[in-house]
Amino acid sequence: MSEEQFGRYIIKGELGRGGMATVFSAYDPRFERDVALKVLPREFLHDPQFRARFDREAKTIALIEHPAIVPVYDFGEEEGQPYIVMRYMSGGSLSDRLSQGHLPLDEVSKMLTRLAPALDAAHKKGIIHRDLKPGNILFDQYGNSYLSDFGIARLTQASTATLTGGAILGTPAYMSPEQVQGGLDLDGRSDIYAMGVLIFQILSGKTPYQADTAARLMMMHLLEPVPHITEAQNDLPPAFDEIIEKAMAKDPDDRFQSTEEMARAVELAARGVDAPTILGYSSKGTDEAKTHLRPAATVMSPSASRQRASNAAAATRIGAVPLTPAKPNTPVDTPAVVLPKRGIPSWVWIIGAIALLAVVISTFVLGGGMLLLSKKTTPTLVPTNTVLVAAANTPIPTNTAVPTMASSDTPVPTPLITYTQGPVSTDTPIPAIETSTPESLIAPVIGGGDKLAFFSGNDVYMVNLDGTDLVRLTFDSGTKDHLQWIPDGSALTYITGLCINRINVGTSSIDTLLCFEYASSLDAYAISPDGLQIAIVVNQQLFIVPYDVASLSQVDYWDDIQALASCEGFAPYSTTTGTAYAVREVHWSDDLQQLVLIVLVPEGGVQVDVVRVIDIGQCVNNPPRVDEFPGSRFTMGGYPSNPRLLHVGSDGRFLFALTNIVRNEGFGDLYLYNMDVYRVQSRVNPIGERCCYRDPDFSPDGNYLVFAFQDISQGSSSIIQLFYIPYSTLGTGLTYTPIPLPENMFTNPRDHPQPVLRPATVNP
Repeated sequence: MSEEQFGRYIIKGELGRGGMATVFSAYDPRFERDVALKVLPREFLHDPQFRARFDREAKTIALIEHPAIVPVYDFGEEEGQPYIVMRYMSGGSLSDRLSQGHLPLDEVSKMLTRLAPALDAAHKKGIIHRDLKPGNILFDQYGNSYLSDFGIARLTQASTATLTGGAILGTPAYMSPEQVQGGLDLDGRSDIYAMGVLIFQILSGKTPYQADTAARLMMMHLLEPVPHITEAQNDLPPAFDEIIEKAMAKDPDDRFQSTEEMARAVELAARGVDAPTILGYSSKGTDEAKTHLRPAATVMSPSASRQRASNAAAATRIGAVPLTPAKPNTPVDTPAVVLPKRGIPSWVWIIGAIALLAVVISTFVLGGGMLLLSKKTTPTLVPTNTVLVAAANTPIPTNTAVPTMASSDTPVPTPLITYTQGPVSTDTPIPAIETSTPESLIAPVIGGGDKLAFFSGNDVYMVNLDGTDLVRLTFDSGTKDHLQWIPDGSALTYITGLCINRINVGTSSIDTLLCFEYASSLDAYAISPDGLQIAIVVNQQLFIVPYDVASLSQVDYWDDIQALASCEGFAPYSTTTGTAYAVREVHWSDDLQQLVLIVLVPEGGVQVDVVRVIDIGQCVNNPPRVDEFPGSRFTMGGYPSNPRLLHVGSDGRFLFALTNIVRNEGFGDLYLYNMDVYRVQSRVNPIGERCCYRDPDFSPDGNYLVFAFQDISQGSSSIIQLFYIPYSTLGTGLTYTPIPLPENMFTNPRDHPQPVLRPATVNP
């Protein structure tokens, strides 16, 4: 491997190295995205055990296929050197966060709620992680947690000899008693034990057992009683003593029998439920558990909880991580070790084996031959999958002239334009970027819309369709997504963190519409055209509930959302067996009878984004699918190797616009699909037949198409422009003029404008 390139991947720097691999920050020029490149060093190429473990990691992740597991984009060999390409996790690791101190209880509950289904999915397939620790839990830019590093995972039905070469694998601080003994009958409850250790560490700032050698530490897992976490962190609800003791029970039969059961117990304890109720909780006991809520100083009031969420969201917006002050002697996340298997046939032999095991382990190479342990030395390696914060995007030149797309000899289509009085502020004036003239107060109505809103630099802007009255509506530059108009056009809404904010465009005032504080992610939402319902995607699960702001403001937990739903089939949207579909985007049809979703589905060992249209005319479980594409309907360039769909535009009936990903994390070729006749127009590319486009959507009347464009032929100097063109003229070769905006409107080539049109009442 050269210093700067590995295959097609450009090496940007080293993220970390551990006992089996080195992880680099890299750039994939084919898809123009940052990736994490995990490489098996050449010195291990001769060892078949290392190669087998390395290959198994990629295959294991592909086998599980879960949205809370760091996805693998590619794997193979480059000049005989194996590698794995994974999603770049810019939010760092749990180990990074714990280096600043223990985490608050509500964050722990959200994280466990997200990770639990991923672990349970692995366990159902007979896969045990065997190395759960802070360094193997990573975060994306939005703070969503992911499981990583399945390098020493094993299948329960496989023999230990073929997978580990007769070795005990894991990290001593997190090993279950049966893992320490090297038993062949490990199952998912070994991971539950490790998760109990993790919860103890996350909430208290230290692991439950402390020792100066790996051998002594492992023996403590076998022999020592589980310490009380409330003695290490006295502001926790008492129920956590029982939860940790159950999770870390020496006998697997005495533990939680699923990670989701454990996550639910943590959630109830965080809400103040007492231990007897929690440990006796069943899937039918939700209402009973609620009646046992008790007031306690350790339980946050709703107002305090919302303030904490607000503070966390604010910290996220400025790139900070809201953590408590660092505690002294915070344990370092130690690397995984490979120890010679010790056959300990029964508890009778354990005591006698302690001294011998301590001597042997202290002389063995730990971490796959990378570091020697001694009685006075604690190994400290950078965790294999620890990641760093990505460098800021380099802004493109702001003095680049906006290319003129209009031709003097090619007529530009002139739509029929009528006029209506635009909203005029009666309170605080909206800060204007350009000086308004009296004429600009009259907004042209084109395609049934009179105002265009969009993101630039993570702030919201609004403009007339002729480029006049450009105003900036937000000034915090915090991460925002899913910009939408509410049905009556009086306000804009968007997702920031775990909340949906609302901007009154008449007064420019901003308020929080609703928050989901105990969710791991708020992924999407859509208010129905009649304003009576809202489809919400929380933790990638879709719920349809009445659009009642007062009721929604009281939602904190899963059962609260379910209680609002009038249809059980959408609480959440799931298969006939009860498994929730992973959803990333949602839109309503005009007649309210269908939903348009972007759904993650397993295909060929990887997760694939598809557009799924479902019939919601009747309240049934797993409602009928009207259509699903691309799938067997058509193919998109680059889709098999990068099957992601960032957005789908719909006319509310049967027309759809979508793009593949060619450059700058979202710009690609434009595709149009007609569901009525199952026909696709591939690579429509209306601007000079050139790539690239993103965020296409239809006008309120379905006759126009709005999108962002970036000319690939101009390379790194290309700028983002917004276009609004008649749908019926696509493919005619006409030359279109962009909406006139300041040439430095978009300074980041990876900006996501997400232009949305406000429906207007057209005056005759």
